[in-house]
Amino acid sequence: MFKRRRSRWSPDWRAKRLKKKRGTKKGDLFQSLRRHKILAAAVLLLALLVASQALPRRSALKQTAPPGGAAAVPLIFYETLLGRELPGLPAPPVNLRSWVARPLGTALYIFTGIDPADPCSLLDLELGVGRGVSLQALASVGGDGDEPLPGSKPGESEHCYPGEALFPFPLSRKNRASILLYHTHGSESFIPGDASPGKNPTVITVGEELVRILEENYGITVLHHRNIYDLPRRDAYKKARPAVEKIIEENPDFELVIDLHRDGIPRSKTTATLGDRKLAKILLVHGRRNPESDKNLEFALCLQRELEAVMPSLSRGIIYQDFVYNQDLHPYAILVEVGSHENSIDEALLTLPYLAEAIARTYCIFFLQD
Repeated sequence: MFKRRRSRWSPDWRAKRLKKKRGTKKGDLFQSLRRHKILAAAVLLLALLVASQALPRRSALKQTAPPGGAAAVPLIFYETLLGRELPGLPAPPVNLRSWVARPLGTALYIFTGIDPADPCSLLDLELGVGRGVSLQALASVGGDGDEPLPGSKPGESEHCYPGEALFPFPLSRKNRASILLYHTHGSESFIPGDASPGKNPTVITVGEELVRILEENYGITVLHHRNIYDLPRRDAYKKARPAVEKIIEENPDFELVIDLHRDGIPRSKTTATLGDRKLAKILLVHGRRNPESDKNLEFALCLQRELEAVMPSLSRGIIYQDFVYNQDLHPYAILVEVGSHENSIDEALLTLPYLAEAIARTYCIFFLQD
């Protein structure tokens, strides 16, 4: 009479349920594979982009054939590396050539630190060298029993160049200043130390000590401009420019202009060891965008050489940046960074006798010797 109701747990029902479940899992698997394919394709596209932009193209390579008819060797990649590390050697520009590649290259640089237009960024990331990262010292600074004395004359230190004439220090003091020392970022501070208990030492503190050493030990008169232009920090160079320009116009006897800073990178890259003492390292910054920067660079190269003569490995070298840094205001305008925010004021002050001697020697070479 009545049809028997099929149980929901009948074999047919379980078979249909299992088939439906398997179909769902199969669909999820396909969706997952599709997503992975898209991701793999994106990664492959990005890898091809990096390879096409970072590696030198055959049509653009400068080639040379070694003796014996060997295969030509591409040079542009190596020129790029050397140009970023050797002072005075221009690096060949490597530009992204596609409006599609440009935003992709920017995204890659943001997420990985690798710039497809700059092969040296690979070294910056992997080896800790290159334009974006400070070079580690290749030799220890000083040593027991052979420490050069700050203010020593050539011939009194083993680090001086053979045959170099003695510098006539101290010089005859002039009534008017020969050097202008100022600070675009005057609020840059150091860790307080024994030299400034309870104070907030800044680069102005370092500047005052540098001026004292140059005047008392070397007889070089310095005008120290202490105004602060980086509160707020934005547009500090723009705000400092008219004031510095006016000072230079009012003092035509200035032979050298120094903008003194401190860096903002870890102390492991800005600290040297001299015996049992720690010293803040020195970095010279050259703005390449100044169209008449040849004299700026010439002085910086000589100062770097004298720093190595006075105290090997105390200098971090010269870094080239595509900015002006107001170095167009004077033919001999340089930017010097002493230590970083992780160095103490004591470490920065210990460096100044060596920096002052290098500045005095370079000043004498440029403006006093024939």
